[in-house]
Amino acid sequence: MLKTLLVYAHLIAACLAVGILLIQDLALAKWQGRTMDAEAIANLHRNSGIVSLALVALWVTGLIIVAMGYLDNPAYLMNQKLWAKFSVVSILTINGLLLHFFSFSRLTSSQGFLGCSSSEQLFVLVTAVTSLVSWLYACYLGIARPWNNVVTYTYVMTIYATIFAVTLLVALEYWRGLRMSYRPVIR
Repeated sequence: MLKTLLVYAHLIAACLAVGILLIQDLALAKWQGRTMDAEAIANLHRNSGIVSLALVALWVTGLIIVAMGYLDNPAYLMNQKLWAKFSVVSILTINGLLLHFFSFSRLTSSQGFLGCSSSEQLFVLVTAVTSLVSWLYACYLGIARPWNNVVTYTYVMTIYATIFAVTLLVALEYWRGLRMSYRPVIR
């Protein structure tokens, strides 16, 4: 019963985080790199706080679920998909810190995303792609039961890297289009 409740809490936290992430990404795309208004900035900060809390809940419930699995069967830790999921969640956690302490300040600056330097824009773009791909792939790994104790860590991470690379190429093309159409506001 306890394990079922933990899995349910884990699922709810994942759904909450991914739902907010997708809605927030669409809201940011609407601004097309321009300066955001106060309401959009407030929404970004509120939503990032909720996603952060959901991530903490995911770590806590996930670690308890893994500990329970290990106590039931020590071979539980031999599942390479599990270790790949830990890797992806660790990447998204570190990336979340980069988003909070670097990227969000660039997105919410008075000059907007497109008013930042090219290197700053690229960094923001990479952190955004890392966030989206990592969250969605971590959720996929949570339901990919047929991969348990079947696929290798390398296999799982190669798929992750491939999805990341393709998504980054699409994002770079979108960024190129934004930059070509950008006309800075002279004040």
